[in-house]
Amino acid sequence: MTALESLPLIQPGDDLATLIIDQLVRQNLQLEDGDILTIAQKVVSKSENRYLDISTLVPTDEAISLSKKIDKDPQFIQAILNESKQVVRYRMGVLIVEHKLGFIHANAGIDRSNIDQTSNQILLLPENPDLSAKSLRESIAKYFNKNIGLIISDTMGRPFRNGIVGFAIGSSNIECVVDERGKKDLYGNILKVTQIAVADELAAAASLLMGQAAQKKPVVLIRGYKANFSEHASGKDLIRSEVEDLFR
Repeated sequence: MTALESLPLIQPGDDLATLIIDQLVRQNLQLEDGDILTIAQKVVSKSENRYLDISTLVPTDEAISLSKKIDKDPQFIQAILNESKQVVRYRMGVLIVEHKLGFIHANAGIDRSNIDQTSNQILLLPENPDLSAKSLRESIAKYFNKNIGLIISDTMGRPFRNGIVGFAIGSSNIECVVDERGKKDLYGNILKVTQIAVADELAAAASLLMGQAAQKKPVVLIRGYKANFSEHASGKDLIRSEVEDLFR
């Protein structure tokens, strides 16, 4: 894994693909067939101007009620509700929701870190992470004329475990879940439930280099992992249905 070292601070409207290409060239990183780029959600959202001024929001009764229960700004709560299908759990300081994109996330993935705190702005997730990943991959792959995969990553907490890890919210041209069911283990036993969340594992690995504070390394090149490339695969493949979810 190699992190890109000197990307500028991303502004709304920036051509993120071109900025990534320029930095790859500066670092003398010529992409090869099979390479995978992992890009932090935050820079994708910034380039797509997914900022929202929460002072413009009028809190509903539900937002006001929840804000009192978890001690958060009702306008911030309203922003979370606007990005969500349903509230899954809440406790003091934390609101767990099912995002409109389908995955379970604290505060609907809304971010206030690494953005200007002097305003009322927050940063939403990309509107369509898979489409964003496809657009970025196609532009970068065309420049280098290579067959690559691309993952857009975010971080999340997990039930029963401390700490956050990287996970994939969008992808392009990479099989996100590898199904091992029906194959045999070392002793000839048939695997019945094993599915490997490849995109999440790659996102988590890349997150180690990206960092979560002031590292300014939102793009990581992964080389040497033999992923299954497929233009039909989607980040949505990682989302477990509510019927199969033991935590809802």
